[in-house]
Amino acid sequence: MAQVAIFETEHFEGAYPVIRLFDNGENQITIFSYQQSYRQFQYLFKDDARRFKWVVKDDNESKYHFIYRMYKEVRRNNIQLLYLNTISNNHIFYVLMIRLLPKVRSVVTLHDINGYFHFKFAFSLRRWVRYTGKRSLVRAVKEFNVVAATMVPYLQGKLPSWKKVYNVPGAVFEGMPATCPSPVETGKINIVVPGTIDGRRRNYETVFELLQQCNEAGLPVSITLLGSHYGAYGEMILERCRAYAASHSNLSFYQNSPVVDQPEFDRVMNNAHVVFTPSVIDTIIFDGITETYGLSISSGNLFDVIKHAKPFIIPDALRMPDNMESSCFHYKTAADIFLFLKRILNEPSFYNELSQKALNNSREYTIPKVRERNAGLFLTEAKSR
Repeated sequence: MAQVAIFETEHFEGAYPVIRLFDNGENQITIFSYQQSYRQFQYLFKDDARRFKWVVKDDNESKYHFIYRMYKEVRRNNIQLLYLNTISNNHIFYVLMIRLLPKVRSVVTLHDINGYFHFKFAFSLRRWVRYTGKRSLVRAVKEFNVVAATMVPYLQGKLPSWKKVYNVPGAVFEGMPATCPSPVETGKINIVVPGTIDGRRRNYETVFELLQQCNEAGLPVSITLLGSHYGAYGEMILERCRAYAASHSNLSFYQNSPVVDQPEFDRVMNNAHVVFTPSVIDTIIFDGITETYGLSISSGNLFDVIKHAKPFIIPDALRMPDNMESSCFHYKTAADIFLFLKRILNEPSFYNELSQKALNNSREYTIPKVRERNAGLFLTEAKSR
């Protein structure tokens, strides 16, 4: 039996598989979380949530105090492994905690690799402090995780050879999800674009181009933007959605919620025929540093696809793990997507074969298989529940 602590502030959907993978019937698991993520964890784990110890940040508690409270909990409970799944601020304080816990094995997930190794000058003390904290974190930690297999060699190339890089994905496949009737049966194709409406991550212009082409040709499609919105760009896209919805009925979106609760998210995903990821390739997330999707950063949409076993559509330039290629369609223009959708409606066997490939690909991400690929990380022999 091992004492394991898992820390997550915002990527609750990505921490869920980490918890499931360590939950082998022997480990004692403590989860450190913020309130919003804790709420979503309750939806995800349901009755199983009672098996874990939860340490949740109070709304009026400072981040610094919560880190200190984590430190005390780790020491008090003789935690053997501390898995930090998302560190998005105050990096130097996490470095201090790690250094004050020299006997505790620490693993850190890097979501945006370049930001930990490159610095772009600006007259900003905060930017310099962040970069200093990130570089100190890389030096302090011996074991790292990245969520996509395509990111592993990229990070390995930036670290000393003796440091370890794991690939614990942002989702695991836990069995056949709820199925929906095929596009031929429903008479239309249900398309979902999951994730926050954020111009740093996805190009929604392609969504509107696709809608226009489908409307002009009379191709029956329905698109759902399955996420809340971020910043001025997100508000601009919402305004376009409202204008479009005034005269059309085949676009759905969420206007007033800071997050789409997990039950609603899963319901829409289960009813989807295809997942559409209009990902940008090169982007700037923090401090002027360019990240490349599929190389130094990964889209969470990949893990929505894995969890729900859906065929998906991605830009031609987006790198994808080899074991997911057979169920995805690469496009260069919205016209390419239109032809792909047209084939789905005209050839029932084509969609059935694509769905079967998606299911087969998701089966490569079961809990036993992910544990096996990361044998050095999981502390005791896996015993699936």
